[in-house]
Amino acid sequence: MRLILAAFAFLTTSTVTAQTPSPRPPMTVAEGLQLFNAAGYTLKGSKAFNSCGTVTTPKFTYLDLNADGKPEAISFDRDPACYGPDGQFHVMVRGKTGIWRQIGGGLGSFQALASKTRGWLDYTVAGIGCPVWKFDGTTYLIGKACPDPVAVPAPSAPALSAIDQVALFKAAGFIKRGKQWRSDCDDPGTLSYGPGQIETVKDLNGDGRPEAVVIESGTYCYGNTGSGFWLLSKQADASWKLMTQYTGLAEFLKTRGVGGWPDILIGGPGFCFPVVRWNGREYVPNRKEYQGKPCR
Repeated sequence: MRLILAAFAFLTTSTVTAQTPSPRPPMTVAEGLQLFNAAGYTLKGSKAFNSCGTVTTPKFTYLDLNADGKPEAISFDRDPACYGPDGQFHVMVRGKTGIWRQIGGGLGSFQALASKTRGWLDYTVAGIGCPVWKFDGTTYLIGKACPDPVAVPAPSAPALSAIDQVALFKAAGFIKRGKQWRSDCDDPGTLSYGPGQIETVKDLNGDGRPEAVVIESGTYCYGNTGSGFWLLSKQADASWKLMTQYTGLAEFLKTRGVGGWPDILIGGPGFCFPVVRWNGREYVPNRKEYQGKPCR
């Protein structure tokens, strides 16, 4: 009970941003704890720990970034020994099934801008102005210029039939238990667990057939990262092929490997992330990046 109360004490704290904060959205205890974990924090007793293993007091602000009436969550943690003098923030969105996932973040403090990309507010680091991060339909990516005041319309994603969805989950190795699709991790029922869901459907390699990303969440299975993903591709015979799977969050980059397959940055706690590249047979480690720059 102390752990649950501590989680909601942290989640109701607000910070100051350039936009008017929204009230904290209604959340169950499980959803609140899962949001806390998605932001990269863990609770032990009544204490919170960041990705460096330091006791901290993270703060959360809620802003409706895409004007859909459902506010997103922005966390902020100030730990100079872990992140430097400016702290670190993460941006989370809640999917249709109630699962929170990271879609942005970095060193410094979050500042929303008036400009929009694909219907989502752009953001920058407070006090800097440029560079600007823009939403690409799945996550926030760093832009090369200051914000464009004209919003870019979002492309429509292909819808998957019920038959396709079943085939997709089965190809990823999931089993349906009741109304939930579950991987072989077999979470025993922890509060942070979120069953499998289809996060993204998009033609990633330009062959005219869709790819799909399936995610599952929970600290029991995925530790501080709080999430795992499976990338699958629809084949010419209408079957689904598992291309790769990792613990972490998938961010598809503009750089590409064999056959036009995009590099994948595998996000999670911290600020230096592995990037994998398709070599014609499988996704293999290629480099490490943070905000588009090499890191170690």
